[in-house]
Amino acid sequence: MYLFSRTDSIGRRTRTVRTLGTIGLTAAAALAFAGCSGGGGAAVDPDAADGWSQEFAGTELNVLAEATLNSDILAELAPEFTAKTGIEVNIETAPFAQLVQSVTLDFSTAQGDYDVVSIPYDYLGAYAGSDYLEEITPLIDANADRVGDDYDPDDIIPGLWQTAAEWDGKSYGMPSNSAVTMMIYRADLFENADEKAAFAAEYGYELAPAETWEQYRDIAEFFTRDAGETLAGETLTQPMYGVTLAGKRHEASVFEWMNYADAFGGGVVDENGELVIDSAASVESLDYMKSLGEFAPPGFTSATWDEVTANLQQGLAAQAISWGDTAGAMEDESQSAVVGKMGYGDIPVAAEGDEHHALHGAWTYTISTQAVDADAAYLFIAWALSAPVQKQIGEMGGVPATRAAFEDTDLVAALPSWPQQLSSLENALARPRNAEWPQMLDQLALQVSTALVGDETAEKALNGAQTEIEGILGDKLPLQEF
Repeated sequence: MYLFSRTDSIGRRTRTVRTLGTIGLTAAAALAFAGCSGGGGAAVDPDAADGWSQEFAGTELNVLAEATLNSDILAELAPEFTAKTGIEVNIETAPFAQLVQSVTLDFSTAQGDYDVVSIPYDYLGAYAGSDYLEEITPLIDANADRVGDDYDPDDIIPGLWQTAAEWDGKSYGMPSNSAVTMMIYRADLFENADEKAAFAAEYGYELAPAETWEQYRDIAEFFTRDAGETLAGETLTQPMYGVTLAGKRHEASVFEWMNYADAFGGGVVDENGELVIDSAASVESLDYMKSLGEFAPPGFTSATWDEVTANLQQGLAAQAISWGDTAGAMEDESQSAVVGKMGYGDIPVAAEGDEHHALHGAWTYTISTQAVDADAAYLFIAWALSAPVQKQIGEMGGVPATRAAFEDTDLVAALPSWPQQLSSLENALARPRNAEWPQMLDQLALQVSTALVGDETAEKALNGAQTEIEGILGDKLPLQEF
């Protein structure tokens, strides 16, 4: 993705062509969609406006988002927004790490290449605390009469709103998706009579989706088979693994570990803002995660979310802890061998009776303080969160952020993961969002990976992470905002 900026003769910022990475439809395509033309900018289709203001017609917005299905869907639907408002939209995408680098550079140098940016919510403190983001509440109030009746900010799932937008008593964005962790498993294998009988004979209890981490490990061990062995009455032509997990030095391994750590009573920061990275519970959880590697595909220490998703799609693994927004990939007949065979459940707990918790992975629509027009940018966010768009996101395989979409009868009937995603969202916990989180994440990725590959014990690795992060935070401990 190449981005070029220049200034005009009186010093105002202008933009030139973006040569790679643009998946959004720009003015020409939007005009074609609207079926009309105009001399002063993008044209508006009066019949399509539906109460949306055309005051900002001709404004061009540049949007940067993670390279996900949600982003692809918005790009496909973008001409509808242009037809309603006359605002042109260029949507660019990048992988997680590249996006963070691009956003940080753009914000810190005040280049202003992006008007709307969908950021990982755990970077909210870093960006809001540096005055890079517009406060969203005044924009909501100022534009109440400019949005259509099909948009209701109160329909956004409350937990998402709090996690993705609120920092230091103010709101700096709105949820752009509802990614949340859940357990994904091969329901067809769990329901097979032969497998159920064999499991009960070996482990002394009924085969069912794991409620506890002990059960999860038993199931991982049970379903790990060599090629030539039998699984559900058929001879395997390739190995079957009881679990697939992300173990690379990457955000993916940290986020997966945080699911285990929370259930074991550890994690990164406790409710008082104190670091608990090197606690006994945290160490036990990392040892547990490492133990699962015995039942995972070779090379799991080089795997991120992509490999976890592919292993499940190809029918190579019986279960995983992964993101709800990968459920669509499981049910996509064009790329998945397990369509209709998957089940979706709560993240397991340490002991029966414990409360289940998932991990928020939501991203946040934010508006740069360098935006060409903050009000026009807000209209784009409001449109993306409007009821018709949110439903279309669900219909096309993405993950919405509104309760109405998750409770839509058509979507619930068509999407087997839908009830679990909403349930997980209701009990999900957030990652830290303080300004130092990016540096903390780097240290955690290093040390979690070091333990998983066996270069250090879990205890020594997490002791190292604790020491380094204490140095990063200094006198900010205990954290007041996290």
